Amino acid sequence: MPLETKIQLLDSPDLEGAVFIEGSPTAGAAGILAVNYLREVFNAVLVGEILSPHFPQISIIDEQGIASRPKLELYLVKVKGLKLLLLSRAFPVEGNEGSYEVASKLYEFLRQNNISEYMVLASGRISGDGSVFVSTTNLDHSKALLEAGARQSPSLETLPVDRTTGFLMLFFARDKRKVSMLFSDTSSYMPDHVAAKKLLEVVSRYLDFEIDFTALETEIERQNRMMQELEQLGYAGRPIAGDERPAREPFYIG
Repeated sequence: MPLETKIQLLDSPDLEGAVFIEGSPTAGAAGILAVNYLREVFNAVLVGEILSPHFPQISIIDEQGIASRPKLELYLVKVKGLKLLLLSRAFPVEGNEGSYEVASKLYEFLRQNNISEYMVLASGRISGDGSVFVSTTNLDHSKALLEAGARQSPSLETLPVDRTTGFLMLFFARDKRKVSMLFSDTSSYMPDHVAAKKLLEVVSRYLDFEIDFTALETEIERQNRMMQELEQLGYAGRPIAGDERPAREPFYIG
């Protein structure tokens, strides 16, 4: 296990001017699903790994039964003249100090490679109407995302971000670099593929490229059938009693 956070590149990928898109660990996992779908549909290439002692202290067993420590992987996609650097983060980083270190090392890496923009994809319960909301630090940038189908965030307090993402967004904003968060409204704490599709629809319109949603729509239909079967068996659709409802949405805080 490394004693400090390290970013290891494979070969020497050309990341100049790429848009960095992170799928953040939030309720509904829509951001993670969206980034993973971009990887799959555009045949992304693994270009780097992030290792840190601040990642969860667990072992991951692969299909061959080999144990390894948690790590993050960076993938590069090239589509319609665009370069997308993708990161899906399925876990929060432990502690405030660890989150700051990981975000600092990652930001320095992105700055050195002249990454043009940082987009965070996330999800959570915001309005209950299934919209995609946006928060940015620049009015012109916000306008472009609104024109792509997003809605203005009702309140900064509703941002479902953990410390690592929060620090990274702060670094970009501090240096007047493009940064935005898109979060898809979902009432589910289970993986929400519909919310993920809505995120990708906004991203593709904003960055002006097309996505084949066939595989994602097939998964949505499969999940709908499964939910209908559960409802018929009486395992889904039970209303939540008033005393069971949380007073406030529990957000990941890393």
